[in-house]
Amino acid sequence: MLEGKAVPAARAVILGVVQGLTEFLPVSSSAHLVLLARLGRWRKDSLDLEVALHLGCLLALLAAFRGEWSWLLRSGLTGTDPNARALLASLLLACIPASVAGVVLERYARGTFRRLPQIAALTALMGGVLILADHVPGSDRGLLQVTWRDGLVIGLAQALALLPGVSRSGVTITAGVLLGLSLPAAVSFSFLLAAPILAGAGLWGLRHLSWRGIPRGERQTMAIGLITAALVGYFAITFMLRVIAHIHLTPFGLYRLLFALLLWRLASTRQAD
Repeated sequence: MLEGKAVPAARAVILGVVQGLTEFLPVSSSAHLVLLARLGRWRKDSLDLEVALHLGCLLALLAAFRGEWSWLLRSGLTGTDPNARALLASLLLACIPASVAGVVLERYARGTFRRLPQIAALTALMGGVLILADHVPGSDRGLLQVTWRDGLVIGLAQALALLPGVSRSGVTITAGVLLGLSLPAAVSFSFLLAAPILAGAGLWGLRHLSWRGIPRGERQTMAIGLITAALVGYFAITFMLRVIAHIHLTPFGLYRLLFALLLWRLASTRQAD
């Protein structure tokens, strides 16, 4: 994604904005970052900046859901609130499939799965799924009514987000709606689930890094990317929580279809060259 050892600060800001927005909107952050890399001719991934962007999104989640996580950890772990304990168990269960898939298929996710025609097809497919999900009969099942079975199915769906173009938030929100959760509840569960997943991804990426081994200039770039992703991510989360019940999923589905056309166009142009 990023060419060379040092990443310009402006590029870190751009990547932070794109990551922060698309991580939480159901439009696929990986597809947008792949497109950005191709357009900018950024040929080599910068793992340290990638980790920083994930940690920035994690900070945004923890800030936006600080009350929920405080309640879950305080009451769920101690067992003083059965609702908190049940929801926490569902979240932990939902983390397992994606965590296993991420470790096992990490190499393929960085190479084989990043071909533009494949990303375009998955982007369009999930766009259609989002639109269809809007036609599922409404339900009033709330966040506290999520069962361990719901968590397992949503977790299995989340594992599909390893494929660029699928969208972690998109596939988990859709799975929640299809399971009978209300749209706001599905969005909240998706965002709560993102916190441990992003934390795990960040820690997994950190295993390759040594802060002392990172050039000082690159540390500054990482900080810029982290802060940008955190601020923009917090805005995206707040936006989704406030408007999703009013705009539903169709606008995001239509956007994905248009974005898929752009990806197909770019793929066709490159094949012609």
